[in-house]
Amino acid sequence: MQPTDRPAPLTAQARPLALARPRMTIRRVLRVLGPAWVVMLADVDAASVLTAAKAGSDFGYAMLLPLAALIPVLYLVQEMTARLAIGTGLGHAELIRERYGFRWGAIAVVSMVIIDLLAYVAEFAGIVLGASLVGIPAGLAVMGALALHSVMVLTGSYRRFELIAIVLSLALFAFVWLAVALGPEPGAIIAGLSPAQPFDRPGYLDLVVATVGAVIMPWMLFYQQAATVDKGLGPEDLPAARWETLIGAIASEVLMAAVVIAAAAATAAGAAGAEDNVVGGLALPAGLANLAGGWSGLLIAVGMIGSGLLAAVVISLSSAWAWAELFRWPRSLNLSLRQAPAFYALYLVEVVPAAVVALVAQDLVSVVIDAMILNVVVLAVPLAFLVRLSSDRTLLGPLANSRRRTVVLWALTAGLLVLGLTSTFGIIRGGA
Repeated sequence: MQPTDRPAPLTAQARPLALARPRMTIRRVLRVLGPAWVVMLADVDAASVLTAAKAGSDFGYAMLLPLAALIPVLYLVQEMTARLAIGTGLGHAELIRERYGFRWGAIAVVSMVIIDLLAYVAEFAGIVLGASLVGIPAGLAVMGALALHSVMVLTGSYRRFELIAIVLSLALFAFVWLAVALGPEPGAIIAGLSPAQPFDRPGYLDLVVATVGAVIMPWMLFYQQAATVDKGLGPEDLPAARWETLIGAIASEVLMAAVVIAAAAATAAGAAGAEDNVVGGLALPAGLANLAGGWSGLLIAVGMIGSGLLAAVVISLSSAWAWAELFRWPRSLNLSLRQAPAFYALYLVEVVPAAVVALVAQDLVSVVIDAMILNVVVLAVPLAFLVRLSSDRTLLGPLANSRRRTVVLWALTAGLLVLGLTSTFGIIRGGA
């Protein structure tokens, strides 16, 4: 079927919605566990870790307050994807196409792919960094990552993929262990949660915007909605899906805070000189560079490899799902390679150029910070579609956003866009 701009007439009657709140049981929680948890943990990717480490190295514990404030924002954004998936049975790109036509769907997908290209490089660079800390050659690390990247989705079962991803996500909690083991001062952590933030210090506001971009990424919207559909969750699962999204949002920011705390504690203990900040061929924030040896280096290696692998898989899937939804190609992890060739081909080949670039990357940190700022601008496109779709009562009926929530979500979208544009113009002026 050729792409057209003619939207399909979707209504709330397209899929029956159960508004009754089913009793929460362990069985129901285990049935739902996956889409939100995996995407939230993948959110703590190599780019996010480097951004958090930069924040902790340069501004101590001051970034803890913005991270805490981002928990409800992250929940509000991702909860809409779960609600849309359960209410319509369609992925994000598919829903935009069916509601507004092929062109708008293409705009949403392309805006996501723009930021994905650099994210792929960051994930593999993070894997190379983690591997170098434990003596694994860069080439071997990349080849191993590509092999696991391929194996994870070629099982012919969404559930098997999800179990592997959940187990892999546990590696990220090495950052929590690292932060606790360094024995940070409780008083300093509490001070970091104070409203008295160093806004007057050069670079702080840009790093706050970069942190927002590292926490809320366009591919997250596409992944959770598509994964919820592929998992087959129904209206009776919505309450549990909301709880999973909230728990995942909290876990995501706890992990980001752990990196900030670890980097801040290590920097306070004695910052390395600029010439000492190159580890595994990459220039790193002082906080991470100071921890590159011994048991702390091992924990960083586990966390970085786990975060890079998980994020690379999730980002690749979000992109493959989005393109396949846009062109109405078969797409599901429950299908074989023969049944969905275009879907799996997109997933398998799009990361290869990034893996090659990661092998020669040097000044990754500054590039990642700038990319995370740009990410906030790019996010505005799919987020605007998300707010509009989840506020549409002809589409979701009683599950649509209330008027008050709609106002809050539009204000949030506008605020993120203004922050991103302001910092982006700052980068342009600085580079001029």
